[in-house]
Amino acid sequence: MAQKEDNSKILWAANWSKDNSYFAIGGVDNKIRLFSGKSFELLSTIENSTSIQRMSWHPHFNILAVAATGNGSKIIDVEKDSTTYLQGDNNYGGRAIAWNSTGDLLAYADYEGEITIWNKEGELIRTIKKGNTISNVAIDWHPSKDEFVVLSDSVRIYNSDGELLNQFEHRKKNVLLLCVQWHPSGDFFAIGDYGDTENDYKPLLQFWKPKGHLIKEIAISKAEYRNLSWSADGKKLATASDALRIWNRNGKLLAEGLSEDYLWGVDWSPNGQFIVTSSTNGHIKIWNNKAKVIKELTY
Repeated sequence: MAQKEDNSKILWAANWSKDNSYFAIGGVDNKIRLFSGKSFELLSTIENSTSIQRMSWHPHFNILAVAATGNGSKIIDVEKDSTTYLQGDNNYGGRAIAWNSTGDLLAYADYEGEITIWNKEGELIRTIKKGNTISNVAIDWHPSKDEFVVLSDSVRIYNSDGELLNQFEHRKKNVLLLCVQWHPSGDFFAIGDYGDTENDYKPLLQFWKPKGHLIKEIAISKAEYRNLSWSADGKKLATASDALRIWNRNGKLLAEGLSEDYLWGVDWSPNGQFIVTSSTNGHIKIWNNKAKVIKELTY
């Protein structure tokens, strides 16, 4: 059974850099911790002015995009030790951020439902008209097209020009969506939601075609799906909820690693050998690809 949550310790995000040099951990304590992707040692701690919600590594450089509350969202060039703030029209901040496949564009979706597109220098390129009444909570670009999925009250797909390509509801009852990631093939994407225990709606993990065709639906988690991550080769999906679960691309459960508290951040190492998770009570763990803990990190 999961331990009582301590909201002062939540680590929302865990993200592995594409070249395996680093993984970054961020959470409510306003800190971004950079660990070595090889030795798992803590390398540095970057102070932020506000709570870290989500992060995204550039596909070609060690540049980290950070979505944070308030005015704390930024782009950090780790190698150059430089920071560029994302200066938008509001100070509410956001929790959805992602680079496109080439690293030329950064999509940032905020708490007010607005989506902005930036270049890697942090210059605003485009603002996409608000299409929903609640916060955006997750975003991910197609692996080869300049199109992205954004989650809020619905599933929406836009192109980089701001054109709405498709919109659909993921279940009959309105349940908060939390995470999305395209499969590396670009044929479909996975999403996870919060569920609703009061109404006995189980948290769902779903696989969707971009035209709105449901491929697979799974309802075995006892807690919300906070984050998910496909391995680089697309053979395995890792999900963070009441346990670390590893699935194949068809939605078959391959391995399950239980956790003493709810998992929030999750990401694969580039070679697919390891998974990093962060949790409600501030635990950072490295797992192997069979969902076995091999190291718990101290910081």
